[in-house]
Amino acid sequence: MTPAMVVLRPGDKVLLTLAEDPEPEQLQQFVADLKSAFSGVDFVVASGVTGIAVQAT
Repeated sequence: MTPAMVVLRPGDKVLLTLAEDPEPEQLQQFVADLKSAFSGVDFVVASGVTGIAVQAT
């Protein structure tokens, strides 16, 4: 079975949840990389849980 593909568009808001607690520097670089790859998409990262929620606008 092929997993569902998520398409992100400028203006979308993504809540990314992580099971682990990364170091602050790692987390900042991770978010910077996401913002660079997905221009115009807002990312919020929370740790201690797993899953991804995307709200299209």
